[in-house]
Amino acid sequence: MISKTNRPIGRYLVKLCFDLLAGRKHSHEQDWWPGVRLAFPEGNRPGEIVYKGRTIAALSPFDILAAPRDEITIIGSGPSISGQDFSRLPDHSAILLNGAIHLLDDRLRNPLAVIVEDERFVWRHFSNMVKFIKPQTPCLFSTGTLRAICEIDASWLATQQVIHIDFLQKPYARPRPSSAELAAMSFLRWSADHSNAISLMPQRGIFAGGSVAVTAVQIALYLKPAVLGLAGIDLLNAGEPRFYETSGDSAKSRILRAQGKILDIYTVVLRECEPRNIKLVNYSPVSSLSKIGVPYDDRLCRQSDTDV
Repeated sequence: MISKTNRPIGRYLVKLCFDLLAGRKHSHEQDWWPGVRLAFPEGNRPGEIVYKGRTIAALSPFDILAAPRDEITIIGSGPSISGQDFSRLPDHSAILLNGAIHLLDDRLRNPLAVIVEDERFVWRHFSNMVKFIKPQTPCLFSTGTLRAICEIDASWLATQQVIHIDFLQKPYARPRPSSAELAAMSFLRWSADHSNAISLMPQRGIFAGGSVAVTAVQIALYLKPAVLGLAGIDLLNAGEPRFYETSGDSAKSRILRAQGKILDIYTVVLRECEPRNIKLVNYSPVSSLSKIGVPYDDRLCRQSDTDV
């Protein structure tokens, strides 16, 4: 039974117990309990995902994404997606976030990668993950996402190229770091008030920023495309159903609450793009990214001048 929090009641109780009993430094251990153990890639040796004592899939390094690319487009699931034409993107250039996997029906066949970091999406939409994500697609999954998939169908992971997302604020198999320990990490770049950051080395850890779009942009920045595009990251209309949802069947969005934090982090991203000669552009006509100086480009809009 899936509760109103979009996870089984049992998982909600596990989380509550860890929050109450494990303390701040260890409460995130619920992400891999029970039974998930990760061995990370080293040299030419692939890593592995172990569930309840049995190896169920390989774990790939970030380097499988690292070929030089002219462009990368991060695609969220904002309502504006419905008016965009993704056939205009090159193959293997799109990073799809959560429900953007629905574009893999026939609108976007060959993505660069898929990212799912919130286990609640897995509990609600795992059947669609199986339906839309083709075998051997690079899939970037958080610890909690991996454990949720293992609980539903561990064998599916073996059909994909799985990359682990490790969040610096709640790292796998390590205690939660203090603020001082985070501040000492030389690969982080901080906002002006030092409250938010991005990681320049996602293989060492991602700075969790309240949205999968924040996770994705840290990975894309690391890959150094000439153009980094943002589609379906609308922010302004986050209270509306996502492009694949209906008004009667939509999951609650936390984007409106996290919007300030997201824009703060994207301001840092914009600052870091310049010395890397990366052009950051926004393809959503209703995104608040324009407030921080990310220019709008109508390249993907079906009604743009490029159609005539």
